[in-house]
Amino acid sequence: MRKITTIIALLVSTLSLSAQELTPTVSNTNDFRGRIEGDFEWEIVKNLSLEAGVQLRLNNDFASVDRIQSTVGLEYEVNKYFNLGADYALLNNYDHTDKVWEKPRHRVNINLEGNIKAGRVEFSLRERLQTTFRTDSVNRYEKPNPQLVLRSRLMAEYNIRHSAWTPYLMFELHNTLNAPKVVANFKEDKFGIDNYITRYRAGIGVKYRITRSHRLDFYYYFDYDRGYNIDYKGNKGDLKGYVQENEFRHIFGISYKFKL
Repeated sequence: MRKITTIIALLVSTLSLSAQELTPTVSNTNDFRGRIEGDFEWEIVKNLSLEAGVQLRLNNDFASVDRIQSTVGLEYEVNKYFNLGADYALLNNYDHTDKVWEKPRHRVNINLEGNIKAGRVEFSLRERLQTTFRTDSVNRYEKPNPQLVLRSRLMAEYNIRHSAWTPYLMFELHNTLNAPKVVANFKEDKFGIDNYITRYRAGIGVKYRITRSHRLDFYYYFDYDRGYNIDYKGNKGDLKGYVQENEFRHIFGISYKFKL
């Protein structure tokens, strides 16, 4: 009986050690960020619109450039309750450590949005399948390529009578669809997929209609981004580092749209 108890204790200790090795260390950062964006919208034919825009993102407490993002896409109004859309974005990120622009990434989004009005409040739910392709070489056990994320956004807009201002609230979740599962050794262990919510975002904003063609959007987002930095030894394949990076971001933005 003592031998059995000893064997069980050793097994439990071994399993506990493995669990500890696969438990990430935690890193927390806070940052104030900014976004400046210009958009163009043109209704090509009835209910079908072409949209294009450029966005500049700032980070490190507004002190440096984080990304320049260019987007072009189409949106189709199926009826007054549903919209379908697809767009392409070119992402140019700046690496502050090496002081160089990183290799660009290509992003394709497919959007489905439904909306309904209740009095003077309009509720909308947008589901976005986001696919991001990297142009650098990565270990699929560390980073997926392409990366698949499902973004779910709920928004409520309040229509103020006889006013050019439209305030709104929003909440968004990002759910990973093909994140790599962490293993002790990627050369020995089977590749697996992990799914988890990687981002929580809550925001408040107000839209201002200057004229029928010119509009502004002012907003603030509180953004909690939970990412995992996984690092394996290239030769042996052993897990070298596993860090859960929690980023708390305060994002202030302004967007201008010209509607033809």
